[in-house]
Amino acid sequence: MKQSITRFFLFQGLLIPFIFWLSVIVAGMQNENYSHVRDTISALGAIGAKSENLMEISTWLCSLLSIPFLIGLFNVCHQEKLKKAPLLGIVGFTVMLGWAAFYHSGNPMHSKSGPILLLLLLGPLLAAILWKRKGLKNLRILSLISFFIMLFILIRAIPSETIQMNYTGLIQRFVHFGWTVWFIALSLGFLRLLNISAKK
Repeated sequence: MKQSITRFFLFQGLLIPFIFWLSVIVAGMQNENYSHVRDTISALGAIGAKSENLMEISTWLCSLLSIPFLIGLFNVCHQEKLKKAPLLGIVGFTVMLGWAAFYHSGNPMHSKSGPILLLLLLGPLLAAILWKRKGLKNLRILSLISFFIMLFILIRAIPSETIQMNYTGLIQRFVHFGWTVWFIALSLGFLRLLNISAKK
């Protein structure tokens, strides 16, 4: 694959978070009394919500754009002889968002995608462990930071009515902020690798 195409694919790692967060902000404005701290992102795409169509389109778009992003990452891993196991995290993201776009909140199947989150969590952890090449130190550090940010989802397991009633949205957003950090780090880190390789 041409380097220019690979670069274009890697750029999706910057575009996906932009589309996601922009749609969340706009969708939040469409729903009265919606709180980004209290309410889940799934509520924005729930059956019957004013922003259901917007969130369906943007969620599908993010899921589909993650496929060329994955291909670009795979190509660089192959070219640079890096372990490909961390890319399972991107697969997890693709499936998780595709599932949410297909089964909107309110559908009994919507919550069944929970275990897929484990794949997404595994990605940055494996990246921090396996990608030890010189020049990837910053990416490894950001991958680890991303992993620990996403672990804040475990706060939901605390049996506190105050937390469950008032901070569910904020806790969920830690996961989305975590993969945002990782996607941006992957995109910029791998683009840098390509530029270094091109100068050799």
